[in-house]
Amino acid sequence: MENKIEEFKKYLMNLERSASTIESYILAVRFFFERYEELSKENMIDFKQWLMGEYKPKTAALRCVAMNVFCDYAGRPDCKVKGIKMQKNASVENVITMREYKSLLKHLAAGGKWKVYFIVKFLAGTGCRASELTKLEKSCLSNGEFTLWTKGKIRTIMIPKHLIEESREYFKTVDSNYLFPNRFGEQITTRGIGCLIKKYGLKYKIREEVLHPHAFRHLFAILFLKENKNIALLSDILGHESLNTTAIYLRLSAAEQKKQLDRTVKMVGKPCRTPC
Repeated sequence: MENKIEEFKKYLMNLERSASTIESYILAVRFFFERYEELSKENMIDFKQWLMGEYKPKTAALRCVAMNVFCDYAGRPDCKVKGIKMQKNASVENVITMREYKSLLKHLAAGGKWKVYFIVKFLAGTGCRASELTKLEKSCLSNGEFTLWTKGKIRTIMIPKHLIEESREYFKTVDSNYLFPNRFGEQITTRGIGCLIKKYGLKYKIREEVLHPHAFRHLFAILFLKENKNIALLSDILGHESLNTTAIYLRLSAAEQKKQLDRTVKMVGKPCRTPC
């Protein structure tokens, strides 16, 4: 089985899938063969139903996609199952608030946790993904930008001047070409970034549901639109392929929708001063 997984890994690398995607797909394959001895249509359908009963829809859908790719690799496209359809998010949920963001930065600075402080600041100040942040090198401090290969395309991350100035002295103490190396001076992982944010966020009493790197990308996008109103420019900055993806930031969250609804109902539902 391990030989098959290694061959599948090479297959995915030839397809130029990202490291995180490869890891996720291999995990799905392991799950499948822990439950079934052979790849068959019947087992694939049963696996899909099991996933839908045990996992959140998004996780179940991703693992079905992974196994369908494995079917192609194994020369068994006849075993593939229909994907799990999901309603696209109408809005961004669980966005970190400015109060929470400022509180987190204040506590990180007070505790001398400058590495995590600047991880948070770079995520919120550039709108980059955690996977992109791991690749940032010190050259971007002089160039004000960093070009990298991500999600199958070349993308440039723009670094704000004020962020460069604020962080310059700190990065002089970092003994690595990477801005945020791991403890061995090598490239940190996205998981490592996520763990640091969660560890200190929980310590400083920030809501757990917003303690993930993407929360700061969401914050950047929402603040950018409030100031600039230019969704096309934001789409370019975030590296989205479609404006439809960026448009999610124009929509109110479910909590905000309820507030607006309550305000409207109060206005139309005010009691009459005299009997109606």
